[in-house]
Amino acid sequence: KKRGFKFCGPVIVYACMQAMGMVNDHEVRCPRYKEIQKQEKARKRA
Repeated sequence: KKRGFKFCGPVIVYACMQAMGMVNDHEVRCPRYKEIQKQEKARKRA
């Protein structure tokens, strides 16, 4: 609270997870979805 956060609820946390790339909310038909999935698989292999 001293640093400006008065409330940190699920919407804020989920938005932060999206920004960090922890959540892929693109629809399966979206071309970007496949790109992100490929990157995630490559990251898991490394």
